[in-house]
Amino acid sequence: MADTPVVNIYDKSGCARYKILVEIVFYPLGIRNFIFRNIPIKDKDRILDAGCGYGILSKAIHDRVKKEGLAGIEQHAFDISNDMLEAFKDTCRGADIHLRKLDVRDLSYDDNYFDLIVTSAMLEYVPDIEEALVSLKRCLRREGRIYVFMSRKSPLNDLLFRPFGNPKCYSFSELRALFSRVGFRDIVRHRFPRQSFWLNGWGVIIEGTK
Repeated sequence: MADTPVVNIYDKSGCARYKILVEIVFYPLGIRNFIFRNIPIKDKDRILDAGCGYGILSKAIHDRVKKEGLAGIEQHAFDISNDMLEAFKDTCRGADIHLRKLDVRDLSYDDNYFDLIVTSAMLEYVPDIEEALVSLKRCLRREGRIYVFMSRKSPLNDLLFRPFGNPKCYSFSELRALFSRVGFRDIVRHRFPRQSFWLNGWGVIIEGTK
């Protein structure tokens, strides 16, 4: 867990440093490749980007929806950092995305509202990851899916993310146990597509169904 509140870590300077780090390793490209190939999206889906940061996931989803001509898609996103939200507006300029400032532990969305929830590099920072997963699950409709992109537990990640508040990383087995405990089922581990194979050494992608 972070030693410093995430709103202080990801001020304007922290946002800029994080953006440099993830773009050096082509993380946005890996996210885009995965979203275009692996995540089912259909007409009229309601989609939430939880802890949206500067908009990597939402931009990829928006581009896919536009490319495939999907109709009636409703995109939402939230973050706790004002500076990240400002950066998100730049990344997703022109996209119709409903953006809010929220804490994942206290969400204002209706129960059973979303068909799909995606989140990247957010759950590492919450004091109680189980509480956060319960909160997200409440907003997901029955049969809805959640995809979590998270830095996996490793000495390298401990070193890389030390300037970002020492976030708590998890192994797949730990995440699977947490997902199961809060009531998700059909829990699956995914890998980044071969075009972004190097990211599999960095992160874990886990899918669960409500």
